[in-house]
Amino acid sequence: MRKVLYVPLDDRDCNYQFPWLLSQMTEGLELLRPPYEWMGFLKKPADREKIWEWLFEQAGECDYAILSVDTLVYGNIIGSRIHTYSMEECRETMDRFRQLKKQNPQLHIHAFNLAARVAAYNDNHEDPEYWQEYGYDIWRYTWLWDKKKRAGISEKEAEALESLQKKIPKEIMQDFLERRKTDRFVNLTSVELVRENVFDILTVPKDDTAEFGYAALDQMAIMQKAEEEQLMNRVYCYPGADEVGSVIFARVFCRIKQYQPVFYVRYSSLTGSSVIPLYEDRPLGESIKWQILSAGGICSETPADADCMLAVNAPGTCQIESANQKSGRIFASDNATNPEELLRYIRYYKEYYGKPVGISDVTMANGCDNAFMNRAMQHHTFDRIAALGGWNTAENTNGVVIAVLAIAAFYQEWTDFPELKKKADTFLLRALTADWLCQANVLRQFLDEYAPAHQIEPYFLREKEEESRKYFLRCLRSLLQEKLGGRLKGQKAILENIRFNWNGAFYYAVDVSLKE
Repeated sequence: MRKVLYVPLDDRDCNYQFPWLLSQMTEGLELLRPPYEWMGFLKKPADREKIWEWLFEQAGECDYAILSVDTLVYGNIIGSRIHTYSMEECRETMDRFRQLKKQNPQLHIHAFNLAARVAAYNDNHEDPEYWQEYGYDIWRYTWLWDKKKRAGISEKEAEALESLQKKIPKEIMQDFLERRKTDRFVNLTSVELVRENVFDILTVPKDDTAEFGYAALDQMAIMQKAEEEQLMNRVYCYPGADEVGSVIFARVFCRIKQYQPVFYVRYSSLTGSSVIPLYEDRPLGESIKWQILSAGGICSETPADADCMLAVNAPGTCQIESANQKSGRIFASDNATNPEELLRYIRYYKEYYGKPVGISDVTMANGCDNAFMNRAMQHHTFDRIAALGGWNTAENTNGVVIAVLAIAAFYQEWTDFPELKKKADTFLLRALTADWLCQANVLRQFLDEYAPAHQIEPYFLREKEEESRKYFLRCLRSLLQEKLGGRLKGQKAILENIRFNWNGAFYYAVDVSLKE
């Protein structure tokens, strides 16, 4: 049994649970995680000291480690945005990675460290308290400031920049800038650890990023240092965040198996690969290539040369929010897509090549495209595929689907491994339930109708959590029967439970099972 150490980005299922569920689809490999109770909760950081002690205790038995720098330095993803650590404190923590490698020279460390986001809205749920009043202003100010330096701004934009500089209190801007300075120090030190061969590979996901602003400036600084150190082949920087644990697990799996999966990527739209998704800074096709590369794979232009196919339901001209799909669909964007052809090709590919297919439904952000999913249901597509996703950002979706596909390709869709196939099919049912039925449907009904009528605060369910759970379960079980007939791949599909990470309706996780 090969053991792999894993320190997640935080305690949510997408980070703590997904990579472990992927490991259950493999044989001869065990993923070791810190106990859940050590992982913190929203703005409460993880118990870093216990996790570091656990790492040093376990490392001697492992060949690989997948480590979140943000968790081990700040406590979790939220900690990178709100911490008060000095640069010297962070330097001492970063030295622990050197000690870990020195004591365990056999350990291949695949680290990841976010380029921290600057949220473009007024809400302090996942950011400093002052983000409630000045969040959007800080984002806009830093965006304009950067654009002025690198591309130039209009007279109207210059006036807005000056106005924002006066509006945002100096002590607040100083707090923000000091933290960004410390965060960038950790980013650059992580690159140094690659040069020192402490880290084999450093992955830098860009969390909710844009063309201008501090996340973009951080990326430029990171990649400039990587280029100076001749480390461009070992430092990856691309949009994403909550999928990264799954993607790196797939990479480690491929390295252990000495396998390089070849992906054939096919879009529902000729223009889809060039669309820049919401919350991202580059064309969809370029990010997909990065996700495949990061997972240990490579792309092929022809289906015959590939081990699997990634079918991408992509927007024709622009991505919209799933919540707006009833009344806000863009006619021109829909006209530039042909989902019917993609679904028919999936059937052809499975019948002709017999290789696994995964669907990334990224026409919309934060939930599946109901029209596409209903069409796929009519084609019985869900019984043919190995993986599906349609949650949060495009790269959150792409990364997890690609990770599952890499494993499915190695095992030839688990033909000779029925127990592993059952785990993979259950993960597929989880995605259908969570990404389609819940995020694109029940969650929206809850936010628009049920929560206001019952005076429920979606970000903090508190004593309303049990009532909310019953509502979600009732609606989801009804949809599971209506849309899937309560079955998937000839097995009974059961929704066991729904849990709310961080006590919020937006961070739900479903527990499902398949019965003969």
